[in-house]
Amino acid sequence: MDPMANRRSDRVYLELRIQISGVDATGESFVEQRQTLVVSRHGAKIISRHVLVPQQPLNLRCYKTGIETLARVVGQIGRADEGYYYGLEVSDVQVNVWTIEFPSLADTQDAAGRVLLECIRCHAQEVVPLDVFALEVLLANQTLLRPCKQCAGQGNSLWKQVAVREAEQMAVSKIGAMPVRTSNERRDPRIALRVAVCIRHPEFGTELATTENVSRGGFRFKSRRRYALGTIIEAALPYTPGAANIFAPAQIVYADEAPVGELYAHGVAYKLTEMATSLTGLRIERPC
Repeated sequence: MDPMANRRSDRVYLELRIQISGVDATGESFVEQRQTLVVSRHGAKIISRHVLVPQQPLNLRCYKTGIETLARVVGQIGRADEGYYYGLEVSDVQVNVWTIEFPSLADTQDAAGRVLLECIRCHAQEVVPLDVFALEVLLANQTLLRPCKQCAGQGNSLWKQVAVREAEQMAVSKIGAMPVRTSNERRDPRIALRVAVCIRHPEFGTELATTENVSRGGFRFKSRRRYALGTIIEAALPYTPGAANIFAPAQIVYADEAPVGELYAHGVAYKLTEMATSLTGLRIERPC
């Protein structure tokens, strides 16, 4: 079970160098240098070689921001050769330890995609829900002109996607660049837009696909896998190799009964608020 599944904000697959310290389950005091696997407005997913228990207090420090705060262990998520996966929650909800601005989930419900952007002028970082047209602009130019709270009074700023570590960028380089967008062909609320998307499912694992069209709050894609109607997934749209991608909970709302050329068509709708409590059992992995 994923103890961080009851999400209150989007989750960004981003590695930030941190220090955690406290007393583990054996009574041993420790100080450990680690990196986050996932960050959210109120916490993070990390890996530690120490055995920790739910509700255990820890001191958490983010090297990038210099902010140190008290956190608690939400629970163990899994384990790997290098240690145990844990969900952490910042104890003081007023502390933004990552200095990343996260919108409320209600504000992102109808977005076509989500990205972590950085202001080129002041380096402020913000999770930004995009409508279809803003998504097209970002794909075409790799930057987006939008207001910045920290640069207020200086006009709109150029924003770019935030990159993860170079080592991770090399690990996913075999995926290739984001596909080129098609012409802007409308079909009611849907826009024919080819966007790289990463799909995750607790049983089927991870797959990369390309959308056929994107609409308010969802998209359509084809896969060799057949996802049943109602299947809950996580989707990162747009997915960019080497970037800090955001996976949002979603549901298959349309599924082909028969494949066309070995590919099944699927319609997806984001379910950020209604399904926040249903996304349990999702495995913790490195960004795909």
